[in-house]
Order: sequence, then C-alpha cells, then structure tokens
Amino acid sequence: MSTAFISSFTIIFRESLEAVLIVAAIYGYLNQIGETSAKKIINYAWISALVVGGLTFLAANYLFNLTAEHAEMVEGITSIVASVVLFQVGVWFVSKAEANKWKEYIESKIKCAISNKDLMTLFLVVFFAVYREVFETILFYEALLLQFDSESISLGFITGLFIVSIISYLILKMSVKLNLRYYFLVTSFMLFVLSISFMGYGITELQEIGMVDTTLISIPKFSLLGIYPTLETTFPQLILITFLSWSVYKTFFKKTQA
Repeated sequence: MSTAFISSFTIIFRESLEAVLIVAAIYGYLNQIGETSAKKIINYAWISALVVGGLTFLAANYLFNLTAEHAEMVEGITSIVASVVLFQVGVWFVSKAEANKWKEYIESKIKCAISNKDLMTLFLVVFFAVYREVFETILFYEALLLQFDSESISLGFITGLFIVSIISYLILKMSVKLNLRYYFLVTSFMLFVLSISFMGYGITELQEIGMVDTTLISIPKFSLLGIYPTLETTFPQLILITFLSWSVYKTFFKKTQA
C-alpha cells in the first residue's frame, strides 16, 4: 500500500468514524435519560452538516482555482494549517483515550440542551460536532491532494468509507462497542505522522518561492514523510514532537505519579 492510500484511508476513517461515535453516543445518552423523541432532531442535524459540508467542499475548490497564480504559496500555507489542525485533533484524541473521558465529553455537550428542553441547541450541538469533522476532512484532503496522486487518494477514501459504513452499522444497529482506548491511540499516532508530513511539505513549498529561508543540515531526506534536510522544516517538526511527548506524559503518566 502506498503512503497516499494509507494517509487518505486514515483521514476519512478517523474523521467519519468519530462523527459516527458522537452521534451513537448521543443516541445512547438520550435513550438512557428517556428522551428518545429528540432523536429526530439528531438526524436532521447530522444530515444538514453533511449537506453544508458538501457546499464547503465546492467553495474550497473554487477558492483554490481563484488562487492558481499563487499556487505554491497557497499549497504551503494550506499544508501548514492542516498540519497544526491535525496535531490538535491528535492531542484531543489522546486526551479522550479513556472511555470515561469520552462519556463525560458527550454528556457535557448535550446536558444543557436537554435540561432546557431546547431542541435548537441540541440541533446545533450535533450539527457543529459533525460539521467540524467534515470541515477537517476537507482541509486535510486539500493538503493531501497537493502531495500525492488522486488515484491512490480516491482508493483510500472509498476503502475507508466502506469500512466505516460496516462499523457504523454494527455500532448503530447491533450495539457493538469499540475499544475506544486502542481506537483513539492508534488513530492519534497516524494523525501525528501526517501532521509532521504536512508541516515539512508546507514549509518546503514556501522555501521554493523564497518566502522561507533554506538552511541545509545533515539529516536524511524522506519526502514521503515530509522529512527534509533543512533547519526550517526540521525545527517546527521537533516542536510538534515535543508537544506530543508532553501531551502523552500529561495524559498517561502525570496523574499516575500524582
């Protein structure tokens, strides 16, 4: 399997499955408190989020076409932004690696809306939770398409959606439960790898048009992972790795020692 396929598969699998987990968890919480009538609002919300996400994708492609004359600058900035967002998503996933933390997150999102009987608030909570996943997917794929061939990316996208569809059926219709700890940790690791790759590629694009200096250093070049022998690409990647190490330590070791 190519890097493009694995990257594409990871993005669509993680983003779409997280949306499914959020909706499934909210369904479960509504059942638990006896508010099953609110499920219709949940359905309206996630469907609306997908529709608005489709319109966002069309708008994003339109804007990219408008900026064709500054393609390398747009590519560089898009990849760097995608890298930062990917990293933040990965850190958030690490922080929710324990099932009780995920449960607290879901309950905190909808408890206020339910207690106030405010269906519009509930709609907006679900809408933005799902739309965030769609928006992130669009951003990540725009960055991915700048680096790799569309055929491998499309294959990874279709494969990821197919597998998520099966898992979604098992979760929503057959009440199968995932091991959230392993799911969060494995997908977070993949997101961190992609984040480092996007960061290196984005800065390299800006170096090619002279927006960023190029200071050569003695490390191997591995362009598929965004590793380039320059100080300007390596230093931000080291910062990401440092923040990642601190996040893992704070989540899994600091409380244990305390």
